[in-house]
Amino acid sequence: MSAFVADPQLIDWILILVALEAIGILGLRTLTRRGPPPAGFLCNLLAGAALLVALRCALAGAPGLAIAASLAMAFLAHLADLALRWEPRKIQSTIGNVTASAQASPKAAPSAPTRGSRVRA
Repeated sequence: MSAFVADPQLIDWILILVALEAIGILGLRTLTRRGPPPAGFLCNLLAGAALLVALRCALAGAPGLAIAASLAMAFLAHLADLALRWEPRKIQSTIGNVTASAQASPKAAPSAPTRGSRVRA
């Protein structure tokens, strides 16, 4: 069993499944106009696939540079995925705040003199 798990060909099959997943999800999105946004979805899959390539390189006894390059690719794809998901900071205008506060508590209009009060002219 451990020989089967340590076989680099197993990783090849998993990578084929990842490619089929990408084709299937993007095809379904094209047909139905529903599903995850393609850019973020592909960045996420690319990060996972690059990690699988790094694992395959390690199992196959590839040079350390190949493993490092695969890990660097996974890191870059992960950063791209994060950049696509990151929500921009909401900037509030000072003018909008003043207007909103002025609308919330308008100044009281001068009241008419009540009966019995003295008004100086």
